[in-house]
Amino acid sequence: MKQSSNNIIIRYAFFTAVATTVYFLESMAVRALPFPFLRIGLANVIIVYLLMRKEFVFAFTVNILKTLIGGLISFTLLSPATILSICGGIGSLIVMWLLLVSRLNFSVIGISIAGAVVHNIIQIYCVRWLIIPRDSVFYLLPVLMLIGIATGFITGIIAHELYLKLEGNEECTKQPA
Repeated sequence: MKQSSNNIIIRYAFFTAVATTVYFLESMAVRALPFPFLRIGLANVIIVYLLMRKEFVFAFTVNILKTLIGGLISFTLLSPATILSICGGIGSLIVMWLLLVSRLNFSVIGISIAGAVVHNIIQIYCVRWLIIPRDSVFYLLPVLMLIGIATGFITGIIAHELYLKLEGNEECTKQPA
């Protein structure tokens, strides 16, 4: 059954609003931490959920909009953080989609971990090229990759549970990769 254009707009608005709200709240919460640039990336639960539904264009659009709107309401839209977030988000989204449609049979958690790790790798490369033109920034890669594994695991579990609750489907319960 084809969705009406009003339903599609409502879905875009809903998922963008949820992702943006979580993105903004998380960005406000981490400002009190010693490393305010480290986030779990809970807004990416929505992105992973949309990918699980095989809605790549929808996930891509929500990913960009949550970053831009989140940057606008947190007054960081014109900061390097927004550029890093968009670059990392696009790269991780592409990698997660490729893993999802591949024959490698990754679980949702494995796909989420890969996305988080790729997000951090792309961000550190962007930092190197745009902000700190020193190769020494790459010394952070091992730490950022470990953080990506942990945050991707958390995001993957939550996205998996969200999918089960909303879809009532056991399709995504493959063994973790």
